[in-house]
Amino acid sequence: MSKKLIAILLTIFMVAAVGGCGVKDQVNEKITEKVTEGVINKALDGEGTIDIDGGKVSIKGEEGEEFSFGETEWPKDGAAEFIPKFTKGTISSVLNSNTACGIIIDEVEKSDFDQYVEEVKDQGFTVEPLEFISDTAATYSAQKDDNTRITVQYQLEHKVLTISAEIDE
Repeated sequence: MSKKLIAILLTIFMVAAVGGCGVKDQVNEKITEKVTEGVINKALDGEGTIDIDGGKVSIKGEEGEEFSFGETEWPKDGAAEFIPKFTKGTISSVLNSNTACGIIIDEVEKSDFDQYVEEVKDQGFTVEPLEFISDTAATYSAQKDDNTRITVQYQLEHKVLTISAEIDE
C-alpha cells in the first residue's frame, strides 16, 4: 500500500473512533473557529479571535473589542449591565458587546411587556421617549442620557419581546 492510502485510512479510522466520545465535536469547533477567524481577519484586514463553546460564539478584535451571540441566558456584562433584567419568558437569542445588546425572549405576555416598560422608565429611560402601540405590536424607546438608549418591542401575536440597548462610549 502506498503511504497516502495508509494515511487516509488511518485518518478515517481515527475520526470514526473518536466520533462517539465528543472529541469530534471539539475538533469541529476548533476547525470552524480557525476558518472563521481567517475569513474575518482577511475581510477586515485585522487580527481577531473566535471562540465557539457549544452554541455560544465569542469574537474578540485586535483592539480588545468583544461581542458574543448564541447564548440563551441573560448576559452578565457588557451593555446588558445598563438595563433592567427581564425575568419572564424564555430567552431564545442574545447578542451582547460593550456597546450594544440585543435579547429576544419568547412566551411573553403583554402584561409582562407593560411591567418591563415601567421598570425601564423607573431606571431613568425617559429622555426623548417614543411609544407606539398597534393591533400587532407595541414599542417603547428612550434614552437615559446622551450615551444610553433602550428599545423594547413586543409582538402581540407571537408573544415575542425584543430588548435592544445601545451604549455610546
